[in-house]
Order: sequence, then C-alpha cells, then structure tokens
Amino acid sequence: MVLYFGLNPKTGEKDVPTSHFFMLWFEFCTDFKARWKKENKNISKELKEAQLSIKRLTAEKKVETRRANPNCLKERLRQKEV
Repeated sequence: MVLYFGLNPKTGEKDVPTSHFFMLWFEFCTDFKARWKKENKNISKELKEAQLSIKRLTAEKKVETRRANPNCLKERLRQKEV
C-alpha cells in the first residue's frame, strides 16, 4: 500500500513504517471529513435560500379567481356534462 501511494522512506531508513503511513492517512481523513461537512453545510444553506426565494416569488404572484357568470357558455356546457 505504501508503494501504491508513492510514499518514500526517509533518508537512512530502509522502509516506511506503517505507523507513519497511517498517521498521514488519519490526518488526511480528518481534514477531508471537516471539509466535507463544511461543504455540505454550505450546499444545504444555498438550497434553503433558493427554496425561500422560490416561496417569495410564488407568494407575490397570486392568481385572482372570480365567479363565473351562470348564463355564460362555459357554465352551461359544464352543467350539461354533469
């Protein structure tokens, strides 16, 4: 595994101790996890802001409905269907 990641031994040593490799790996994993959580928070925050802006836009555009005239053609056709 050490060869796969290209980790070279320090000068004067024959091979890389596994404890050194896993120490580096642990540091990488903790940094990645912290960054992952931070990015997820940012994404969820942007998503909530987008949802709020959509709600605001749809709230502003209210559709007005009015009562249909009972003698109009549409109303007479609806009554025939029923």
